[in-house]
Amino acid sequence: MMNKVKPVRKCLAALAKAETDTERLAALFLVPKLVKGQDCDKQARLHLMKSIGYSFLARMLRSKDSPEGCPGLMYQSVALAVLSCFTGDEEIMTNASILFNLPILLDIINDADNEIYEENLLVINDAYEVITAIVSTEQGRNSFISNRGIHTLCDINIRQSFQSEKALTLLLSLLKLSGSACWSYHQGTQDFNNLMTKFCEEFYNSKNEGKFELCHTLRTIIRSFPKSNYCEEAWLPYLQSGLRDILFSKITKEQRDPALMLLASVIEVSDFEWCICGTKEVIASGKFVAMILNLSFIEVIMHLEEKKLEDVVGDLDLVVSCYFIIESGVSYMANERLSMLDDRQKGQLYSAMKNVFSTVLKFLHEVSLDLKDNPTELDDNDNKAFICATIRILASWLAEETTASRDDVCAILPFIFTLSNEAFEAQKVQKLQSLPGKSGFGKPPIQSANEFVPDVLRFLLPALCHLIAEDKSRQVLLTINIHEQLYAYLVYHWSIFECCKDWVQQQDSDGPDKSSSEPTYLLDNAKFDTVNSKFAICTICNSLMNLVVLEPHFVDTSPMFGSLLKFLMNALPTLQNSGEYLVLYGNICVLGLLILKEHSTRPSSSDFVVFKFIQCVVRFLWDAHNTDQSPDGSQLTVSQEYKDSWNDASDLWFLGVQVTCALIVQISWIKDFVVESGWAQSVIENLVNVKSLEEPTLSAFEDLLVSVAVENKSFIEEMKTLGVIQKFENVQGFVGYRSVKTGIASPILNTRIGSKGQKNVHNLHRIVLDG
Repeated sequence: MMNKVKPVRKCLAALAKAETDTERLAALFLVPKLVKGQDCDKQARLHLMKSIGYSFLARMLRSKDSPEGCPGLMYQSVALAVLSCFTGDEEIMTNASILFNLPILLDIINDADNEIYEENLLVINDAYEVITAIVSTEQGRNSFISNRGIHTLCDINIRQSFQSEKALTLLLSLLKLSGSACWSYHQGTQDFNNLMTKFCEEFYNSKNEGKFELCHTLRTIIRSFPKSNYCEEAWLPYLQSGLRDILFSKITKEQRDPALMLLASVIEVSDFEWCICGTKEVIASGKFVAMILNLSFIEVIMHLEEKKLEDVVGDLDLVVSCYFIIESGVSYMANERLSMLDDRQKGQLYSAMKNVFSTVLKFLHEVSLDLKDNPTELDDNDNKAFICATIRILASWLAEETTASRDDVCAILPFIFTLSNEAFEAQKVQKLQSLPGKSGFGKPPIQSANEFVPDVLRFLLPALCHLIAEDKSRQVLLTINIHEQLYAYLVYHWSIFECCKDWVQQQDSDGPDKSSSEPTYLLDNAKFDTVNSKFAICTICNSLMNLVVLEPHFVDTSPMFGSLLKFLMNALPTLQNSGEYLVLYGNICVLGLLILKEHSTRPSSSDFVVFKFIQCVVRFLWDAHNTDQSPDGSQLTVSQEYKDSWNDASDLWFLGVQVTCALIVQISWIKDFVVESGWAQSVIENLVNVKSLEEPTLSAFEDLLVSVAVENKSFIEEMKTLGVIQKFENVQGFVGYRSVKTGIASPILNTRIGSKGQKNVHNLHRIVLDG
């Protein structure tokens, strides 16, 4: 044993006795042989590094000099040769002194074409070896990214410098591990586009096997970048043409699969619009779109039909890629955006889609049964990720096809929503901690077992609107407390929305010349999160509206709805009832009104929160119309602030008026507020002065005045004085209570809202006469 450690001890002694840098340098020549031998364990290596000294190695790394008569860069070469011996020791590679010198290592590999390295190429190799060891650790990756290491690797690849193959391998490894965090520096977007331009041009021009290898490279780069719109990027036509060349050619499955996965990656981070590309003839024929959809249909059916989970997971990447293509195709077909396809093509695709989703549904049903016997299969992250991806694509179909296989769907709803809620809970904390102003903002995400498990609940939201509207599926969902899941998810997305919205507004207010402005990547990411959470909240509100309307007794007896009402009342005053937030504002207004109408525990008028909420509701309903913006002031028009969003906001406005009318009858102080605020008088004034008015709007205002006028003689006298009754008689008659088209979330809403109390609403003309 003594013989084994003797060489190490001799080296340690030599280092200890060294009084000059020259003597210490001489001792270093012994280190590589010792460290790579079997006699040097971890403890011995740590002792050696301590004896060498991190500061001494740092000085050598920075030196480009050499002793007289020695090869150039000898000091730097020896330092790197020594460091490369310790690459297996994480404690050494993540030492602060090593990480501090990352810029030196980056300069070396970035300057690899310099003639000073021609006689000592090992310097470049050793630098790559040390960097690779550093970035194999999370701490090392964070330091590498913060030192603009990604910029250096991009630059090397764009210039095709010496050892650019190693730079590309290193870059792709980092992009896979750290994803979008890699581009979180100020020049990140520009570097991404420059890199894509380089590889897409190469992809377009390649006519050999390299074209298929580039599919994997491009896919990794694209997937690492935050969701964006690539429609105007210079590299896009090259990528489109290269993919068409592959997919329209006679190729093997091994060659086609990488192209399909690359195509899906672009759709995943961009949009299906990207697929509608090429010459006018190709676009008009719809051949490209039909081809990629049919290829995806075939792959999914082949992989899922009569297969077990363990049989499919091996091809997870390919099948999930096909999922993305199909999901986007479903959305585009549902919104009639694939205008290049004729009715025959659309019919064929729809029929094929039905077969695919029948297969998906059957597969999920079998998986749910298998997991009852073998629940530990979900411990495998690949299994869970694949199941969640399969649920996601089923959700895209259920959101558009409201009647397909409902019995089969109901059978797996508990399985789907239990798993989706688990996936949400697993990643909730990390997402909230990464928001602007939080401890994890701008930092690479901490890897966990749930890193690649998607937030399936987000994709199930549109389907939930339909599922809750139908009796059978709604009862199944209530047994698994879907209302509590939706409330928790609403609060979660409100936290994201509010935080990101405020931060983006702060960045915008600081102006473009702010010297310490945040990277473009972080700003774009925050904007995306703001919009995504805004739409999520609106969709959650739609589902909860249906639940409130269709299960009023359940709402009345559930404490959760009381908590939800308080949350909505506090949230609404923080928004503006105009611009991009108008529809969100309207959704919160109407959901709050519906709960207030059905829930037995009602706050009093002295409660400032509820008073402020009703004030905001009245403002939303009142501001929607005016005569000031009509050409001659004689027409009641939709306000300019509402026009851009009126297609969505109009339904909320009609429903808001309708529920407010019911509350005026039920809660007397709301009636007083409507009168005292001046809204009712403003309605009367507008109705008296306008020359024409659309019947649905007239009917809504009639309902409002009826509700206020019941048992309110002073208001009746005021209407007589103003001549509003005569006006109604001149405008298409005044016909009592009318239901209005709402179109919110489900047609079921139309038949249920306001059904209580309809018998108590009288013709206004009759009320005036009785008065």
